[in-house]
This record gives sequence, structure tokens and C-alpha cells, in this order.
Amino acid sequence: MNATATFDPFSPDAGTHQGGALDGHALVQGDYGTAVLGYDLASKVLRDKRFQNSALRLMEEFGITAGPVHDFRARSIIMLEGDPHLRLRVPLARFMSPVTVRNTRDVLRWIVESINADLDDSAPVDFYRGVAQRIPSLVYCHLAGAPASDAPQVQSLSERTLSLLTRDRSLTPVIVEAYDELFAYLAGLIARKRAEGLGDDMLSYLISLGDEGKLTEQEVLTEATSMLEASSVNTAHQVGLVVWTLLRDREAWQRIVADPELIPAAVVESLRLFPRTGVVSKIAVEDVELEGTVIPEGSDVHVAVWSANRDPERFERPEEFDLDRERNQPLTFSTGSHNCLGQGLAKAEMEEVVRHLAEHYPDARVVEDATRIGQAGGRWLVDRLTIHLKP
Repeated sequence: MNATATFDPFSPDAGTHQGGALDGHALVQGDYGTAVLGYDLASKVLRDKRFQNSALRLMEEFGITAGPVHDFRARSIIMLEGDPHLRLRVPLARFMSPVTVRNTRDVLRWIVESINADLDDSAPVDFYRGVAQRIPSLVYCHLAGAPASDAPQVQSLSERTLSLLTRDRSLTPVIVEAYDELFAYLAGLIARKRAEGLGDDMLSYLISLGDEGKLTEQEVLTEATSMLEASSVNTAHQVGLVVWTLLRDREAWQRIVADPELIPAAVVESLRLFPRTGVVSKIAVEDVELEGTVIPEGSDVHVAVWSANRDPERFERPEEFDLDRERNQPLTFSTGSHNCLGQGLAKAEMEEVVRHLAEHYPDARVVEDATRIGQAGGRWLVDRLTIHLKP
């Protein structure tokens, strides 16, 4: 039996595991359920429809067992499979296509340049709160056709709703209040769009699908809610993690400064080493045999993305940052039918931040004693990232 009871993927010291199989086991078990550590097995589980996202169960463990917030999660895109899942995923996938990402590049550059123009670069800056945290919500407002002045509220709503992932049950009132505020915000935004006329933005697109009978009114609100809650907090942390990774590897950074064509590869390699979403939690919807172990129906299965991304069976010298790494396909944005719809846009945001730094601040450095980055609940977190842009 592939079981090691001493390993917990959510423990503060879980990151001491170097990645991949533990004592030869790609699958381990403990009080938390089952953890998947190897790349190949993680890819298999993430693609297997016999494992359902555990977000609804997590919400119920917080005591949210009925009402609008529970109902939203139960019918949201991450909880569905088959035709109901495709019905919600296809419209968003079309809107978040590579064409949208390409057409948004100029706006991304303008947002990054505008934010950096506000910085006092003569002294160390709080790069996470001053830059990384502000970008994703502004991008969301652009795509959704919301006023840029709504960005602070969008950022706050994303942070408060997804605080569920901290697994801190004392936050239940905060989470419920945030979702209620989010529902009201989107209902108001949809009403304003209907009154003022639809545009070519994401929310107008969803509304038009509703008008054409391709989505119900409730599905329009559910889609919009799913996009907003996921819009900001994870991308903000990941932007910080990418910049932190690249600026601390001075050899790699100098190569990026000399050759910006390396930026996409540098972002992917950073995503591999320090994934914001370190664990994807699933539930077995039937008895499933994995690696000779039967996972009983209803059991928790946690895919340790950070471990899979450092699996030596998949990545040569996995602990090293390698700008020239080939076949670099980390599981940071998951894989299969539930891979992250916004991953192309998120990568573009990171690339534009790195490009701006490389062009304007080639000597930028992390101020180590004023930076706090760690791992908690299976996720990499930026508490504080201080950068001296002109040391």
C-alpha cells in the first residue's frame, strides 16, 4: 500500500519535501486524506472526471450549507462535469481566447506603465501592494467593461471571497458578507449595462448570450461571479512570486535584460518553481484505484502541484531555475477540462511586468530583509515584497 502517514501537504514544513515521490511513493495518505506528489499521477488525477473539485465541501465545512453562496458554488463551473460544464465553459473559453490576450497586450502595458509612474523609484518600494496587487483588478475592469474606479472593490472582493482557501473557519462571516456584496455589485453592473447599452466587453457578451437564450439569467450571474472571484488575488500573488524569483537569480535576470525574448520562458519556469496554487483538492465520486491503492468514494484527494512541478522523474534538476528548460509544462494552472481559463491572460500580465522592469529598471534588486514570502495551506504567499528599483 502506497501510504506514508507522516507527510501532510498542508503542514508548514511540507515544502521541505524536494518534490516528486516520497520514499518511492507518488501517492501518500494521512488524516487529511490522500496526497498525490508525482507529476504523471497528478496529471492523471486532474484529468480524471471521477475526481470532483472539493470547493463545495470546503464551503460546507465552513458552515455554509445553504443559501445563495452555497447555491452559487454548487452550480459554478468548477463543480460541473459533462454537458453542463461545457455549457458554462465554452462561452468563457471563447472570450478568454489567445485573440483576446493578444488584443489586450497594449492595455496591459498601459496599466503597468501607469502604475509604475506613480512609484517613487528613488527608494525601495512595496512592490506587491504598490504594483502586483493593483494590476489584475484593473485588467478585470477593462475586460468586464467596469469603470477603473471599481478596481479596489474588485480586488477586495476577490481577496475576501477566496479567503476560503486559507481553511481558516473563523473567516466564515467575512466570506459570506463578501459574496453577498459581490452578487449585489454584479447585479448593479449588469443593470447599468442594460440601461446604457451593451459593448464588446466580457459582461456584455455574457448578457447577450442570456438574451439569445443560450444562458439563463442565473447562469449569466454565476459566470460573472466565477470570473470576478478568480480575477485578482491569485494573479497578484503570482506576479509577486515571479518577480521575486527572477530578481534573485542575477545570472538569469541579466540574460532576460539582454534578451527580452526569454521572458515567456522565464515566467513559466517561475510558475513551475513557485506556484501560487500549490494544492488542488478533489473528492472521489466513486471508488477509484490509483497505484494499487483504492481511494474510497467520498475521500479527499489533494494534488500537490508544487511537488509535481519539482518531480525529478519529469524535470531534470528540478530544484534549479533553468531558462533553457525544454518540455516545461508545469501544472500550476491545472490540466484537463478544468484547467484555468484565465491562464493566458495571467501569463501575459506577468510577462508585461517583467518586461517593464527589464526595460526600465535592469539593476532592480529584492530587499531581502524587507521581504516576506512563504508557503501556507499548500499555497505560496507574498506577504511583503520590497524592491529597490534603482539601487
